[in-house]
Amino acid sequence: MTTRTFKKEDLRNAAQHQRGSWNCIQAIEENIQEGKYKDAMLSTVDLLNSIKELDRLAEKKVKQDELHHITQTFVNVMMNRS
Repeated sequence: MTTRTFKKEDLRNAAQHQRGSWNCIQAIEENIQEGKYKDAMLSTVDLLNSIKELDRLAEKKVKQDELHHITQTFVNVMMNRS
């Protein structure tokens, strides 16, 4: 996990969701092996929620990078006008 994917201030939250995702995957596997299908489904919901949050955090970084690029382009255009 790097700041290329997530904003610096979101790294801790992203790391927690990433760890949570792996824990959910493990729980899903264990529950399926034990025949606890309802528990496996609940862990699947938790996994999906963590993945959605990781996607949301990654999208924040994309939008920040786009805004930075637009701002930098504008500044460059304005500097070249002088």
